[in-house]
Amino acid sequence: MNKELYDGFKKLSDTAKNELKFKLKDSPLARKLYEFLESTDNRNFKNREVVAKLYGSEMNTSEYAVLENRYFKLRKKFTEEWLQPIGVSAMLLAEEEMDLLKCKQLIMENQKEQAYQKLLLLEKTCWEKNIFELLPAIIDNLIFCNQTLNRLERNDALYDRQYKAIVLQADCYKMVTLAREVYEINFKRGVVYAKKQLAEIKELGLKHKSYPRFIMCYHHVSLYYKLGSHDYLEDMQVVSRHYKQCRELNSKYPYMPLVSYRLNYSVYQHMHYKQIQVFYHYNRMEFEDAYLAMKDIWDLVHSENEAYALFKTESIYHNMFSSQRTTNRHVDAEKTIGHFITFLKDNNSSMRLNYAYTLQAMLVAYTFTKNKQKDIPYLLEKTDEYIKGIRGNANVQTTAGEALLTKAKLNYLCGNIAEAIKTLKEKEVVEYLNRYTLTPLFTFVINKQMDLLKLKDFKKGLYKRIATCKIPTEHIELKWLQKVLG
Repeated sequence: MNKELYDGFKKLSDTAKNELKFKLKDSPLARKLYEFLESTDNRNFKNREVVAKLYGSEMNTSEYAVLENRYFKLRKKFTEEWLQPIGVSAMLLAEEEMDLLKCKQLIMENQKEQAYQKLLLLEKTCWEKNIFELLPAIIDNLIFCNQTLNRLERNDALYDRQYKAIVLQADCYKMVTLAREVYEINFKRGVVYAKKQLAEIKELGLKHKSYPRFIMCYHHVSLYYKLGSHDYLEDMQVVSRHYKQCRELNSKYPYMPLVSYRLNYSVYQHMHYKQIQVFYHYNRMEFEDAYLAMKDIWDLVHSENEAYALFKTESIYHNMFSSQRTTNRHVDAEKTIGHFITFLKDNNSSMRLNYAYTLQAMLVAYTFTKNKQKDIPYLLEKTDEYIKGIRGNANVQTTAGEALLTKAKLNYLCGNIAEAIKTLKEKEVVEYLNRYTLTPLFTFVINKQMDLLKLKDFKKGLYKRIATCKIPTEHIELKWLQKVLG
């Protein structure tokens, strides 16, 4: 994006620059960006350079990531509203799409032989990468060039390839449509109800064995949604088979598109693969490996590669917090919540702040000390507000049941046993605990109805259950019980 901004500015005429300067007279920051672009001759300038120019006085008092995010918004406005609309194709099209567009331009300029040679190379690339979206158009232009140059004998082989490309393109679009269906079915009902669609994608993979994109898509889509499903938590063999195939195919064909062929598709696929690694290791209770993969994602999102900025969403903060909490990186988890709060404020999402404070409440419940007791009334209030906002909505990262259980934990730790017991009996908490057969354990601990002998036997049973536990959420709750019992 910096290069497009630079190119767009440098192509302006002197008259256009004067008009732009007048437009920006009431926007001091935009004027600073104008001055920076006018003074620099470096097309590859770094984000840090321009951020220092724009926000120099704030560099010592604000976090760099916050200032960089402000620059991204200003740059978007500068490019889309204030610059002349140049270079739109370069900003929207993938590399091969741009190459095809240039070939079409050459044909229009009557440079057909040059276009023909470039189209041959592009066709070869698209067959290798399984980019079926473009192949019919590429081959059609090759046929057209031969016809206009009266080289019809070359078209016999091209027609054979064209018919094959048309079938592959149609099946590719069918595969993409099926994958979209799986997303919606999973969102509404769960991935177990998408067996028909997944089977059809697999069938396409078997039909086109010579073109691995289809079977790669099958394993990728299956793995991505099954990893996030409660139905497969205790059936990791199925998930592991998909993961093994994904890892091998991803290594063999790193630049082959999966579901979507679009600008920066390989960057996005790399990120999705990293996310899969996080979920895979997390669900297998390999929390340190999950954290390391999540740290890679965090670093990518906060790097200067702007293509990854798309992934700076609430999920990044939630997943980073979860991986830090399960690996006992509690200080880092506290910082992540702070970054999350800043992110929400910067994006005018103040209504979501209650969720950030609910995460903080969860962390305090686990790392409870006397000096944190003063924060608990405020956190309880914010957690209540969060619960009111999401009650009845199952499609949330932290359910009402888990949030209510956090309330029960905090009240228990503060000595408000009656309130803790009352919360423990709420419908959502009972459903949440029953999913992991934890209700008797929490009732036993929070009621504090135990003598020393019972407590000793309880701890022994708790230790054994933790050692054999295979479900992350259950493991987290068991560890909390173990911690509060000492």
